[in-house]
Amino acid sequence: MTGSFLPPRSFRPWPIAAPRTLIATCMKDEGPFILEWLAWHKSIGVTDLVVFTNDCTDGTDRLLDRLQDMGELVHLPNPAVSTGETAFQPTALNYAHHLRQMREADFFISMDVDEFLNIRVGEGRLTDLFAAIGAFDVLSVSEVNHGASGQKGYERGWLLDLFPMHQTMRPGKMKSRRGVKSIVRLSEKVERLRNHRPDMFSDQGPVRWLDGSGRDQATLPADRGENGLDCRGTYDLVRLEHFALRSLNSYLAKMYRGDVVIAKKQVSRAYWRVRNKNEEASGDYGARLGRAKAYHRDRYESDAGLMALHEACCSAHAARIEELLQKQEFIERRDWILAEAWP
Repeated sequence: MTGSFLPPRSFRPWPIAAPRTLIATCMKDEGPFILEWLAWHKSIGVTDLVVFTNDCTDGTDRLLDRLQDMGELVHLPNPAVSTGETAFQPTALNYAHHLRQMREADFFISMDVDEFLNIRVGEGRLTDLFAAIGAFDVLSVSEVNHGASGQKGYERGWLLDLFPMHQTMRPGKMKSRRGVKSIVRLSEKVERLRNHRPDMFSDQGPVRWLDGSGRDQATLPADRGENGLDCRGTYDLVRLEHFALRSLNSYLAKMYRGDVVIAKKQVSRAYWRVRNKNEEASGDYGARLGRAKAYHRDRYESDAGLMALHEACCSAHAARIEELLQKQEFIERRDWILAEAWP
């Protein structure tokens, strides 16, 4: 057995009463979209969030500072900015292993601000999911990519309302592989936490690794280089709603910002073509969405300072789009999308 990346600590045995679940994520210029994402995950039972940022220009860092003051999350500079590293996400995840929030967590998820855990059992909370599937070590949730739903301009509002269209839930075999994000039960079996899936020790007892329907699966534990699954039949209990594009104009801002994972890497034409699938619509968030909006209203909208910072982020995003629409590179990308890759 090689050494674990996780520092020594104690772990609570299953069943875990009042479990603490930690999300760690990296952000850069995501200000307009943070409050919805945060309210959704707080309302499903996520107890702790750590957000690492670098080089923000739209007020994301100030918004997160205010949320930290309110006790909603922990905001830290990405450690890569002080070491000269360019792999922002791996560096942050390695650092997260040593945080107090990690030491006290029972479960861990690495995910992005454009990803929403959609639990489809009970009342849609993490505790409902854990009760439905029983003891596990890793639960890998298959993504569903949402397209632009025919929307060109940036509009303020909830992504869950604005972009209902997504790729089919019943793909053929040749198009069935989709990425995952994983809920990891923290234990002595975990060697290293990574963005899509963990690495697990092979000599610390059997590993129960499930898909989003609660079925045992062997693909990910067998191949450490694999970050996706055959998604067919994996969506019964939980799925990952992925809003990678948002509107066409917001996608241009994402293209300008670059990859939050690796410095100076921009999203490609293929990125849009692969993800802009508008084959089906889902409106089945039900009471889960209402609960998230109530959390947003009661916790965030009542704080005038927070909402002023949110408004500044939205205005900065809109201003960035107007600037990009005057630049030849972005005009050409937008024209190409409308001509070649629009629904």
